[in-house]
Amino acid sequence: MKKLNNLLINIGLIFVALITGILAGEIGLRVAKIEGLKKANNNEPHRPTIFHTHDPHRGWALQPGFTAWWREEGEAYIEINSDGLRDREYSKIKPKNTLRIAILGDSFAEAVQVPIEKTFWSIIEQKLTKCDSIANRKVEVINFGVHGYSTLQELLTLRHQVWDYNPDIILLAFFIGNDIINNSKKLEYSQYRPFLIYENGELVVDMSFQDLIPALSNRYVVSFIDKIPGWLVNNSRILQVVKKVDLNLKKKKLDAYFMGLVPYNFQPPINNNWHQAWEITEELITLIAAEVREREKDFLAVLVGDPKQVHYDQPYLQKTFMKQYNINDMLYPNKRIEALGDRLGFPVLDLVVPFRDYAVENQACLHGFENTSLCIGHWNIEGHQLAGEIITNNLCKQFKFNYNQ
Repeated sequence: MKKLNNLLINIGLIFVALITGILAGEIGLRVAKIEGLKKANNNEPHRPTIFHTHDPHRGWALQPGFTAWWREEGEAYIEINSDGLRDREYSKIKPKNTLRIAILGDSFAEAVQVPIEKTFWSIIEQKLTKCDSIANRKVEVINFGVHGYSTLQELLTLRHQVWDYNPDIILLAFFIGNDIINNSKKLEYSQYRPFLIYENGELVVDMSFQDLIPALSNRYVVSFIDKIPGWLVNNSRILQVVKKVDLNLKKKKLDAYFMGLVPYNFQPPINNNWHQAWEITEELITLIAAEVREREKDFLAVLVGDPKQVHYDQPYLQKTFMKQYNINDMLYPNKRIEALGDRLGFPVLDLVVPFRDYAVENQACLHGFENTSLCIGHWNIEGHQLAGEIITNNLCKQFKFNYNQ
């Protein structure tokens, strides 16, 4: 009996110590103002950033009317217009004597890292009016770019949103760094989006993401803590901090996964997954070009380079990245898409070579910011300025043949 009493006393002491430790931890974290993450809401719309909301066709889109500062990379005050565009308001009825250009793209076009007046599409709008062949016409460049979009999501944007504005030119900003990966259901980690997939040897649109619970569509944003009842997680600072740590570790795994894929962007397909990713990518670009042609509009594919392709220290790049991954030609993806344009008869503007030449000559980083890292990430103001000028010059030459009226 005495042994049993001692055992019960010891268990009681352990329980009291455990409860005391938990309470001390909860109080200490609150006093120190250390915060974590609350339980994921299974019914919460999928939104890559605070600027986005659920979209039934594309997975997500910009949230109409939303405004906020963006300071995670670069800095800008972001205003989303009433139609869900990171741009000013436009009438869907095109004004007379106006040339309209629609921009399709991902985060390079969305461009939350820089003020709107510094974006490449704003620079095109400012500078293109000086082109002789514009002949005093007004120029409107409307930005439909959305963070993380694949080429299929951009095609659906064209169909569900862009044509309402009756544009004259469709400009597709294709990012070499991840668009091929985004287009493949087998390579892309985030499944809450439509995909073009092979089914019985035919390419079909897979909209199965519509049946997914948004909060569980990306294994990198869900923690084992989310399996615990919400009332407990949302009232426990310890569990919230544990969740934050868990997701930070998962993010590191995601970064490692993505970095493991990046080198294969610059090589011929190494396996069937990459072979299909390229076939799907080429088919999607072909579909966009064909749809634009059917509407008797003009199409321009603009190739946005990966930061590694345009780094100012090319000898270092060759000795490290290219040698490590046995890459023979950093321009392999660019040349492949240019060849597609040649076969199908649509123009392709490759920004990589002029960007690289500018970076080398000026020892400049055209990507990156002081509050993150230089020479990686998205275009900074200098990068947007250069892109706007190069695209404007190209469009001006195209107008001499297509818009001499």
